[in-house]
Amino acid sequence: MACQELLILSQYFPPETGAPQNRLFELAKHFQSQGVRVSVLTAMPHYPRMRLDPAYQGKTFVHEMQGGIPVYRSWIYVTERKSIPFRLLNYFSFVGSSLAVGLTQVPRHAWILCESPPLFLGLAALALQRRWRAKLIFNVSDLWPESAEKLGLVTQPAFLKAATLLEEQLYREADVITGQTQGIVANIHARFPRKPVYWLPNGADLHHYPAD
Repeated sequence: MACQELLILSQYFPPETGAPQNRLFELAKHFQSQGVRVSVLTAMPHYPRMRLDPAYQGKTFVHEMQGGIPVYRSWIYVTERKSIPFRLLNYFSFVGSSLAVGLTQVPRHAWILCESPPLFLGLAALALQRRWRAKLIFNVSDLWPESAEKLGLVTQPAFLKAATLLEEQLYREADVITGQTQGIVANIHARFPRKPVYWLPNGADLHHYPAD
């Protein structure tokens, strides 16, 4: 089935700066240039300073256009505290608000592309997928919770087990899985050999660079 309507669900998006923000914005513009109706459901700008952009303070919902792309923004809890409980509040606040906005403000889309991490955003993606009877593309920029465990960011066995169960459920229920590196793709394919898993590398627009 051809992709004619695509919702990109991501906690991070311009005017924030960073790799996922830039990659997803360029991906959205590319799909749009191919005739796909693209929309974005994202959070109020807050990263990487972990402070809300002044233009969005006090707002719970914003609908705007960015580069000709409809962008729906929902509330997110933002704090400069970096401990796990406050990080989880940050993640889950957007899971809840994005789901509420998706169900009430965003038109139905036939496809959803969910950016992970944060892994928990997949909960909102699954709910929207079922409500809209949509196809889900789960894009993995970093293996989680594996990377968090290796870095020592999360050590509680019960939490790691619950996160792993969620990760595996998202892989099983996604129609397509994409990964930012060949290592990510190989890891997921080894665990879920029957799932279509594709490498979606970062790229560069050569038109921005002068030819020699």
